Amino acid sequence: MTTTNAKTTPRSEMPDLAQKLREQLVASVQQGQQVSLDAAQTWVKAVSAVPTPELPAVPGVPALPSVEATTKYAFDVAADLLNAQRAYALQLAGVLAADKSA
Repeated sequence: MTTTNAKTTPRSEMPDLAQKLREQLVASVQQGQQVSLDAAQTWVKAVSAVPTPELPAVPGVPALPSVEATTKYAFDVAADLLNAQRAYALQLAGVLAADKSA
C-alpha cells in the first residue's frame, strides 16, 4: 500500500507515472467540482429571494422523489453497471492474456 494525501490507497501493478497521473486527474476533477459547487451556492443565494409558486398535486400521479434521492439512485445504478463492466473486462483480459501453450 502507498500513502497519498494522508489516505491509504491500494497499490496496483501500474507504473509510478500512471499512479501520479491518476492522482493528478482525480485532484483536478475535485477542484472543478468545488468550483462548480461554489458557483451553484452563489446562484442559489442570489435567486432564493425570487418567489416560486407551489405546483398543484395531480390526482393519481405519485409524488416525485427528491432530487437527492434521484441522484443517489442514479449513482447506485451507475456503480452497479461499472462494477459489472469491470468484472467483465477483467474476465475478458484473463481470457485474452491466457497462456496459449495449452
